[in-house]
Amino acid sequence: MKKVTIDGKTIRSIEDLHGILQTEFSLQPAHFKSMDTLWEGLVWHVPVPVTLEWIHFSESRTAIGPYADQMLNLLYEVDEQLEELFRFTVKL
Repeated sequence: MKKVTIDGKTIRSIEDLHGILQTEFSLQPAHFKSMDTLWEGLVWHVPVPVTLEWIHFSESRTAIGPYADQMLNLLYEVDEQLEELFRFTVKL
């Protein structure tokens, strides 16, 4: 199972976060147009099984504001949708 870690200490902009997801999951720029298209990209195009861990979340929240919370909720939704195939955890 592939493991991907997002280190909140390295997130200074929304583009930084998108860049990590794009690189790690081979997502296309079109997937980042909205939360709906990002959800579709994560559910339908990410090679599974995968574990995604977001560490130092509070630092990324400070850097990118409410978008971090929106992304957090989206990743939990993907986790719920894909069950055992996509595991998401967060560490403040």
